[in-house]
Amino acid sequence: MNGKRSWEIEETYINVGNSSVPDVEGGSSYHFAMSGKSYQVIFQHFYSLLPKILVNGTIFARMSPGQKSSLVEEFQKLNYYVGMCGDGANDCGALKMAHAGISLSEQEASVASPFTSKTANIKCVPHLIKEGRAALVSSFGVFKYLTMYGIIQFIATLLLYWQLQLFGNYQYLMQDVAITLMVCLTMSSTQAYPKLAPYRPAGQLLSPPLLLSVFLNSCFTCIVQICAFFFVKQQPWYFEVYRCSECLLANQSDFSTNVNLRGKNWTGNATLTPGSILSFESTTLWPIATINCITIAFIFSKGKPFRKPIYTNYIFSFLLVSALGLTIFILFSDFQDIYRGMEFIPTSTSWRVSILVAALVQFCVAFFVEDAILQNRELWVWIKKEFGFYSKSQYKSWQKKLAEDATWPPTHRTDYSGDGENGFYTNLGYESPEQLPREKGEFRAQSTEQHFFTRL
Repeated sequence: MNGKRSWEIEETYINVGNSSVPDVEGGSSYHFAMSGKSYQVIFQHFYSLLPKILVNGTIFARMSPGQKSSLVEEFQKLNYYVGMCGDGANDCGALKMAHAGISLSEQEASVASPFTSKTANIKCVPHLIKEGRAALVSSFGVFKYLTMYGIIQFIATLLLYWQLQLFGNYQYLMQDVAITLMVCLTMSSTQAYPKLAPYRPAGQLLSPPLLLSVFLNSCFTCIVQICAFFFVKQQPWYFEVYRCSECLLANQSDFSTNVNLRGKNWTGNATLTPGSILSFESTTLWPIATINCITIAFIFSKGKPFRKPIYTNYIFSFLLVSALGLTIFILFSDFQDIYRGMEFIPTSTSWRVSILVAALVQFCVAFFVEDAILQNRELWVWIKKEFGFYSKSQYKSWQKKLAEDATWPPTHRTDYSGDGENGFYTNLGYESPEQLPREKGEFRAQSTEQHFFTRL
C-alpha cells in the first residue's frame, strides 16, 4: 500500500489583552503548537522542516516518553541549552537528557533529574536560572581573582629577584592566609539578584570580556609596580641595603620615621635581617601588591544584574574592610614590633602617602574599566554589530535565515514528502506489488482514504 504524507499550517489567532493579531504573512511574529503525532510525522517524513519549526515552537503537547527525549535532543542539536520539568516516570528520559532537569515531585522523576522542586509547579524555573547565573558569575570572579593574585605576586617577586631580593616570610603569609584564603572562601557567597536579567552572562572562560579583564588589570599592576620600584630608587634617603648591611644597627633611642635617611645614616629599630629581605624595594612593593589584591577582589565581585550588591555579603565585606584597614595600619604604623616582624624599613610619611595614592589611583582606573567598558553589554553588542561578529549557534543561524525568508511560514499551502522527484512517499512496510504511479497527477487522483494528512 502506497502512503502519501502531507502537511500544512492551520492558522489560529488568539487575542490576549490588547495585543493585536500577529503578522504571520510577514514572518514577524508567529508560534507553532504541535502534538506528539504531528511531531512524529514531521520527524520521520519532513525532517528538513523540523529546525525551522523548533526555533519558533512554543507548545509541544501529548507526547510519548520517546518523543520527549527526541524533542530535547533536537533542541540540543540547535545549540539550545534545554531545561525540562517533569513529575512522572514518563519524563525520566527527557529529564536525564536535558541540560537542566527539574523534577516536580519526589517520586521516580526525582531520581533521574539533578534538581527537585518542593513545589509542584514551574515557578522554580526562574529561581533556578537566577541561581545558576549567579553561581557562574561567582565562579568566573573567583577564577579571575586567583589569576590576578598570582600575576600580582609574580610581578612584584620578579622585580625583587632582579635586585637579588625577595619578600619576607610574614609578608607572604599575610597575603596568602589573611587575605587570599579568606577572600576565596567568602567571595562566592553573594546571593543571586532577585530580578531575572533578560540576558545571560558570558559562558566561556575564553570570552573577550574575561580575557581583557585579566589582561588590562595585569597591565595596570605592572605599570604601578614598575613605577614604584624605580621611583623609590630616586628618593634622597634611598640606598642599597644589601651592600650596606653592616650599617643597619638598631637605634634604641629613637624610632622616628620623619628623619632624613641619607646615605648610610639609617634610623630604625628593626633587628638585623639578611639584606636580600630587608630593602626599600620590598617595603614599597608589599603594600602596593597587598592593596591591589584587596581592590581586585572588590572589583571582581560585581553585583547587579546577576548577583546582589557586595555589601549584602556581610562576611566578605567585613573581611575586605578589615584587610584594607590592617594593611593601611601596617603601612603608617611606627611600632618597633611590627617593623621587626614584617621585615620593613621605615620610610618617610610622604612616601607612604604616595604609595597609598598610587594604589587608590590604580583601583579607580581598574574599577572604571571593569564597570564602564568590560561589563557594558550595550558596548559589546555595538562592537559585534560593527565588526560583523555573530553567534555560531545553529538556532541563531536559523532565526536569521527565517527572518529573511518571505515564504516562511508557508500558509495556505500543502507540502508533500518524497524521496524521488515525483514528490510522493513510499511506505516500505506496506508496499504492494502494484506499480507505483509515475506522475503526481495520477497519485492525486487516488482516493482520499489512501492519504495521511497532518495539520499543525
